[in-house]
Amino acid sequence: MNSPLVSVIIPTYNRVEFLEIAIQSVVNQTYNNIEIIVVDDGSKSNYAESICNEYLNCFYFYKNNGGLSSARNFGISKSKGELIAFLDDDDFWQNSKK
Repeated sequence: MNSPLVSVIIPTYNRVEFLEIAIQSVVNQTYNNIEIIVVDDGSKSNYAESICNEYLNCFYFYKNNGGLSSARNFGISKSKGELIAFLDDDDFWQNSKK
């Protein structure tokens, strides 16, 4: 039986100092059938795209600022996973999150 794809949605807005730590915590998971969806919710600079491009399973999307819920919903619309998980850009997961 194949493991289901998990789409991890990370909205970001002007937090360049935290985003890579959040992405890296997803990449380091013991479960590895994961896609990372980074939604830039109208940041003033384009930091998120270059960070996301460093990871094979990370996909970057930009949208005009609409707030956290809007960014999460946009991420869901772009996801391919059977399961959805949310991670804020200023947070991180332990390696064996379940």
